[in-house]
Amino acid sequence: MQTRPRHIHIQMPDNKLLDVTYYCSDLKLLENERNDHTQLFIQLDDCICTLKIDKSVCGQPDILEKIVHNKVIISRGHLC
Repeated sequence: MQTRPRHIHIQMPDNKLLDVTYYCSDLKLLENERNDHTQLFIQLDDCICTLKIDKSVCGQPDILEKIVHNKVIISRGHLC
């Protein structure tokens, strides 16, 4: 299962605006993990971060955006 890439803008606490791309794909997961999980790929500039999430979350854009937003804020805009 792979979703189309989505682009969002995230405003950091210092008011800097970051352009972030994210999508889901389970191609790199083990066969036995693909039924229940997928990977969320978050790209910021040249850095890509991956998170393993429940497959049911991929169909809920609001939750995905919240996960992406929180990850970028927590990492202070440095995913690498």
